[in-house]
Amino acid sequence: MRENMKYDTNQYQLRESILKRMLQIIAGHKYIEPHGIVFYGDSITEYCHLKKWFGEFENTHNCGIGGITSDMLLHFIDEGVIKYQPSQVFLMIGTNDLGNTVMSSPRDIALNVKEMVEIIHYNLPECQIHLVGCIPCLENVHGYQVLKQGIRSNDILKMIEQEYQRVIPYEYVHFISVYQALCENGQPLEKYYIDGLHINDDGYKALSDEVKKQL
Repeated sequence: MRENMKYDTNQYQLRESILKRMLQIIAGHKYIEPHGIVFYGDSITEYCHLKKWFGEFENTHNCGIGGITSDMLLHFIDEGVIKYQPSQVFLMIGTNDLGNTVMSSPRDIALNVKEMVEIIHYNLPECQIHLVGCIPCLENVHGYQVLKQGIRSNDILKMIEQEYQRVIPYEYVHFISVYQALCENGQPLEKYYIDGLHINDDGYKALSDEVKKQL
C-alpha cells in the first residue's frame, strides 16, 4: 500500500515491506531455542540493535515490523510471539495507529494490546510480559498539525499509556514507561531523533537504559 492511498478499514492492506518482514519472522522461529526473549512491535523495535543495546540478555529475537499497527500485530501474534515460545516478551506498540492510513483511538489501541497480552498469557502462562509505553515524537516535524494528516501528537501518545493502565489490570503485565527518558523538562530532545519519529543510537541508549532500570 502506498502512503497516499486511501485506507479501506474493512480490509487489511499490507505493504510489501511488512509482508517481507513477516516472512523473515516466520522463518526465524523454525530453528530457535525456546525460553528466549522476544521484542515485538513496530519500526522502533525492528530498528533496535538488540545485541548492542540489550547485549546482557541471552537468546533474544527481534520481531519488530516497521509500519505495522496494533490490529495487524494482534493478528500476527501467533507467528510473531507464541511460536518463539519465549520466557519474556517486550511489547512496544501504538504510534503507527496514529498515522495517515489508520487513526485508532488510544482506547482502541489499548484494547488490541489487551487482547495480545491475554493471548500470550493463555498460551504461555509462565512468560513474563513487559508492556513498554510509546516514546514521544518531535511535533514540529512529525505531529499532525505539521503533517496535516493523521492524529499523532504527544498528548495522544501519553493517552495510550494511560489507557493501558485503565483497561489492562492484570498482575502478570509489567508496565514500563519510557516517555520521559527521551525528554528534558517534559519536552522530547531533538538530539535523540533521526526524523522526528525514529530515534538514533543516543535515543536507543536512553530507551534501553530506562527499560533495564525498570525491570
